[in-house]
Amino acid sequence: MSKKFWRITGLVIVALVLVGGATAYHERHNIRRYLLVNQHYTKKDILSTNQIKLNIRPALSTKNTTATNKLTSGYQKQLKALPTGVSHAKTIVNPYKTSPLSGLILVKTAKATRVELTVHGNTKATTIHQRIKGYRTNHSVGVLGLYANRNNRVTLKFTTKSGQVTKHNYRLQTTKAPKGIGKNTLKTSHPKKMALGKGNTKLTFAVSSQGYTYGMDARGKVRWYSNLPISHVFKQLANNHLLILTKISASDAKSNALRETDFYGRVYRQYNMNGLFPTKQNKHKLADNTVIHHDAIELPNHNFLLTVDDGSQDFVEDTMIEIDRQTGKIKKVIDLKRILPKSAYNNYNGTHRSDGKTDWFHQNSMVYDKKTNELIVSGRNQDMIFAINYKTKKLKWILAAPEKLPKSYRKYLLTPKNKNFRYNGGQHAVMFLDPNKNQGNKLKLQFYDNNVPVTRGKTKQSKQWSAGEIVTINQLNRTVKKTWEFGQSLGKRNFTNIVGSSYAVGKGNTLIGFGYADSGKRSEFVEVNRKTNKVVFDVDRTNFPHGDWSYRGQRMTLYPQSAQLKLSQIK
Repeated sequence: MSKKFWRITGLVIVALVLVGGATAYHERHNIRRYLLVNQHYTKKDILSTNQIKLNIRPALSTKNTTATNKLTSGYQKQLKALPTGVSHAKTIVNPYKTSPLSGLILVKTAKATRVELTVHGNTKATTIHQRIKGYRTNHSVGVLGLYANRNNRVTLKFTTKSGQVTKHNYRLQTTKAPKGIGKNTLKTSHPKKMALGKGNTKLTFAVSSQGYTYGMDARGKVRWYSNLPISHVFKQLANNHLLILTKISASDAKSNALRETDFYGRVYRQYNMNGLFPTKQNKHKLADNTVIHHDAIELPNHNFLLTVDDGSQDFVEDTMIEIDRQTGKIKKVIDLKRILPKSAYNNYNGTHRSDGKTDWFHQNSMVYDKKTNELIVSGRNQDMIFAINYKTKKLKWILAAPEKLPKSYRKYLLTPKNKNFRYNGGQHAVMFLDPNKNQGNKLKLQFYDNNVPVTRGKTKQSKQWSAGEIVTINQLNRTVKKTWEFGQSLGKRNFTNIVGSSYAVGKGNTLIGFGYADSGKRSEFVEVNRKTNKVVFDVDRTNFPHGDWSYRGQRMTLYPQSAQLKLSQIK
């Protein structure tokens, strides 16, 4: 037979495969759409676990990982090609394209040297120092903490094993910071009393609700920001990477990409979520939806536990999923409607959403206790913090006022030990004060009390202020004692109806984020000493776009590890 015959036959086969593949794809798409519209419930209002998994369907994405690995490979080649000598170094600003105040210095030395990095600041307390571990001849020095719109001076000190020292200054020119960050006005700063970390590497991070997340130094100047839109989740992981929630594509309306990255913007993993759920008005109409909404934590097995919308036609923000770190597949589903009373979601009318769905719980944070295998959960719209056994999902205790709670659940309530105990209302950011000091049945919790009763606990003090608080809980006796709070003295000016955080940051200090002050026109970050109740740092943030109030205030170090980027280790 002729070559022409085989060529035509081959083209026909390819065409048939393509047509068959396209047909199969459309069939799978139609089946999935049918299953999303015709949801499977095990009980009234409660979706089956398999339905929730189908609705969310996390998937690993390698697009951005591949792109940053390609950049890393390019920097490897540039370092290899450089002549030896500190004056022949190559400087790169924003090496991974999403962290404009970061840099990379590639340099070779004739002898193996240790490197010390100095990013010069406006003051002694804002000058950042970092020592890089190990001696080497090829150096890839990561630079963090640059100022925006400045030709930054960075000094590298090279020391040989014999003690010979060489210093060299480098310049890294940065661009203007985006207007969306807004205006940061420094009100108070006592650097010697602040928890700034060794080498002043710790910044105060304003974690965005739906815009720019950035870090400030002790003078309130921006020293790091991401040009990615970050929503709510900005966490440091056990491997010192960052976990952020961003958009799959810049044009997307929703944030449905959970990304493992770092302060330079290098991408290690990304999980894309499918947020196509039926609407309240018409279950046959599917609409884009935010899947992960407020929080994500790393479990001891290094999987991620996420607060999610489960795809229900009626309810939102009342479900958690554990996803496998390596594959992105859902390993566990926790539906809070299976744990809390039916009356809580069936009779809820505390808040209303424009899409008609019921946000009866509004989970905004969680923390896992590896000593007891317990998960502690905060729900704004029930004014409630509670603990469950993570394996069995059985309730252990509830911290909330008893109003509107069925008698069968009141046995779980914690009994206050303080006189005139004021219950939390609309609280956020529950966290252990010091997990290493928890003693089995006794634990100390810190959280931000908005002091806005949505469902229960209304008093004359409600909505008069918001506060950072610490309580001690005896799980065996089911008692609670409030041991510290700060915010009442700031009054209504710092009352925040929504968002907020309160975290211990070291030196006996707590950083409180009043994210929604002045009805969302202002965010304020206050570091206060818990022993004296004296404010040691205070910054007001204003002039930011509506909706981009700071969800949390966090103190984090720019250099959780060495400043060496280790270009040889592409992950």
